[in-house]
Amino acid sequence: MYSEAPLFLYTFLVCIGGGFIQSTTGFGFGIFVMVFFPLYLPVLQASGLSGLILIFLLCTLVWRYRKYIQWKQAVFPAVVYLIVSTITIHMASSINLSGINFWLGIFLLLIAIYMAFMNQKIKVKANCGVAAVCASLSGIVDGLFSIGGPPMTVYFLALLGNEKLKYLGTIQFFFLITNLMNSFNRITSGILKPFTLLLVFPGIVGQFIGIRLGNKVVDRIDSRHFQIFVYVFLAASGILTCISSFF
Repeated sequence: MYSEAPLFLYTFLVCIGGGFIQSTTGFGFGIFVMVFFPLYLPVLQASGLSGLILIFLLCTLVWRYRKYIQWKQAVFPAVVYLIVSTITIHMASSINLSGINFWLGIFLLLIAIYMAFMNQKIKVKANCGVAAVCASLSGIVDGLFSIGGPPMTVYFLALLGNEKLKYLGTIQFFFLITNLMNSFNRITSGILKPFTLLLVFPGIVGQFIGIRLGNKVVDRIDSRHFQIFVYVFLAASGILTCISSFF
């Protein structure tokens, strides 16, 4: 078991990497940190920590794109998402999750495959049925791992993909309100412990540094090649997480 003091440094360093990836690829903070946080925290605490740290980044993005947010378009999927994720969080806190690391590994592997091969190929219609399905799937995954982004990205791209600023503003607003509610649920259900909450502070600092570093190099790197590296990293991490769950 890790002593507590080094966890501040680990969280700080991991969030530098997460912030860097988020600023250079436009996604991936939660995915990246959830490769490492479960190495020294229980999965539910790790997902809660990831969601809390991400809130501060989402606040800055929502403020930046506030003029373009399509408020009405975010309400219905947000309600479905919050109902499902709330149920998932409260159920997860009271059941045996000894094998959940295996499923986290599987999910990381599926995300890598989806982003590498199917992200640009899957086309859906933006209607209430699709919104409910995407929001429900995201709510379940977010409740367990705090990585509920991909299904909602599919939906909001179908809805607002031709209007980049509206898409960015609306999806960041959606994730802000859902992360706030999910973080509240994790605290009230006892998932997030006092010490875990303290790790938010080095995480925010690390995230900020990572974003600043990413902003400086984003125009100097081939984004497609960098994304391929991220996909391979995710796939390898998923496989290793699955294997490590047996030991």
